[in-house]
Amino acid sequence: MRRLLLPVILLLIASVVFAWWWNQPGRVIARRVADLFEAANIPADMSNIGRGTRGSAIEPYIAKNVLFEGPDGPADELEGSQSRDFVTQTYSGLATYCRSATVQDVEVQDVRVSGEEAEVKATIDAVVELPNAQRPIDGIQHLDMTWKKEDGKWKLARAKWTEGPRK
Repeated sequence: MRRLLLPVILLLIASVVFAWWWNQPGRVIARRVADLFEAANIPADMSNIGRGTRGSAIEPYIAKNVLFEGPDGPADELEGSQSRDFVTQTYSGLATYCRSATVQDVEVQDVRVSGEEAEVKATIDAVVELPNAQRPIDGIQHLDMTWKKEDGKWKLARAKWTEGPRK
């Protein structure tokens, strides 16, 4: 009986340690970052119905108000702080218009949590292709983001990016 109890206890301890590690705020935020960019993907072969729902796919990751900043300050298309509804509707419009928008190779380099707010540094490989074959975004995006806890979930409240070439 004692020999049987030891593996069960070790398995229980390993499960508790894994659960503790998995639920650390930094790990939760890193997963939320990756999930946001996965939800934002718009493959070229996506149906029009699927494209129209892209805004609702990213909605759970966006704070009630969010600020987007390009390399030179607030983004022209999204000047100042915007409501979640505006951001999701705008993204659905982009999804319907563009040929494709892909994000891959999401790499979260740093997460610094301070209470109900976190500063995140990440890089993504992003390409947005328009119907005329132009690519207004095509390269490695270096992101500085602020995530805030709203309604018990970590949500994107600010994103600043700079674009660099692929290596």
